[in-house]
Amino acid sequence: MAALSAEQVERFRRDGYLIVDGLFDTQSLEPVRRRIRELAAPDAPEMVKGKRQVEPLVEAGEMRADGYAASLRKMSHMAFEDPVFLTHAREPRIVDIIESLLGPDIVLAQDQLFMKPPRVGSRQKFHQDTPLGFHLDPPDRMVTCWCALDDMTRENGTISVMPHGRVGSRAAVFPHRHEPGSNDLVGYEGDDPGVLVEMPAGSVAVFTSTSLHRSGANTTSRLRRAYLTQYTRAPLRSSNGELWGQAVPFVSEGQYVYDPSTDVDARTGRRARARTDLEDRQHL
Repeated sequence: MAALSAEQVERFRRDGYLIVDGLFDTQSLEPVRRRIRELAAPDAPEMVKGKRQVEPLVEAGEMRADGYAASLRKMSHMAFEDPVFLTHAREPRIVDIIESLLGPDIVLAQDQLFMKPPRVGSRQKFHQDTPLGFHLDPPDRMVTCWCALDDMTRENGTISVMPHGRVGSRAAVFPHRHEPGSNDLVGYEGDDPGVLVEMPAGSVAVFTSTSLHRSGANTTSRLRRAYLTQYTRAPLRSSNGELWGQAVPFVSEGQYVYDPSTDVDARTGRRARARTDLEDRQHL
């Protein structure tokens, strides 16, 4: 049981983030790591055919000599495409944390797999994940679980998170500008570096949708991998009723309720739910 303590919940409410060290051991991570190795192989269909869920860096398409795609950065909606990722998204240790913060009814808004290939210098500047034009009440009530699949260090481009109190982000959605030459949005350009999150594989950074966060460059010789899942209390809708993300009811009254066999989108792979520009531009 990984439910958070009252002190942890209070710290999360105050700062907008929480680090849970060692939530998963190496054995627990291996199914996801094995699946990623398959997805990242040079001859993987997702790579060769340019599947929609693969998001590039600024440069696109080139293959490294070591077998990794130099441009591979993000793969979205993995839980709805692959049972290995769905198993992780519904892992009781994750769900217990989310229930501690959101209550017994949980929607899986979206999930993303991030991979920074060796010696890739791309960085992501500070930004928030609150979808523009969609209703969150209060505005930070989407919770991200960013699971480290490798040891996370400054050298391999781990994230930094900005505590709410330093910049007043608890209930504020900052204006974001588009970063020329990339899909990135930038929401803070001040001097505060935030808190560097260095943690071993299997640890999870939990933060709100208004928490400013960024990531660094991977200057090492090894692939850096992280898998995040984002949860809300209810489906997010814009003023015209448009759904954000996958908006799938996941847990109801403390019981896991999602059944991929009855989800038409999950069964066919066709996504009827629209994706917003901000969703497309979230890169870590």
